[in-house]
Amino acid sequence: MMTFNEHWSQAKKEPIVIDTLDEIVTYIGNVPNQKIHLDYPKGSSKGFGREEKLPIPFDYGEYPLLINPADNLGWDIIIVPSSSKDDTDLIPVGHVQYDNEPEKEGNDKIIVAPKGQYTSEDRDIINNFFDPIARFKPVSWYN
Repeated sequence: MMTFNEHWSQAKKEPIVIDTLDEIVTYIGNVPNQKIHLDYPKGSSKGFGREEKLPIPFDYGEYPLLINPADNLGWDIIIVPSSSKDDTDLIPVGHVQYDNEPEKEGNDKIIVAPKGQYTSEDRDIINNFFDPIARFKPVSWYN
């Protein structure tokens, strides 16, 4: 039987399915330095399922080795605007969820920050980006 530390360290080498938001937040909190693929760097445009694409004020990507069963792709992440994928110890500080879209249920976006530290400006930028998009619930922040 694997020990807790063996389980976490081995999981980083091959894709694994992590079933829920709570589980991925715990996992990343314990093993923050995961491989990241940036789909949309800060300043690129993304529609989040809408025709109108907006420039995003943060880096948006995924953990390609940590699979979300909601879409069978890597768990989506938003890196706070004051940070980048090159920072270490990116810890979950919040999340964004779809609202009233059953086909998107579970396809949550995890907000991460180095050592869990972010600024009020980071919070405002992310809130101001998602608040007008009706298909999302208000951003949830953990602290």
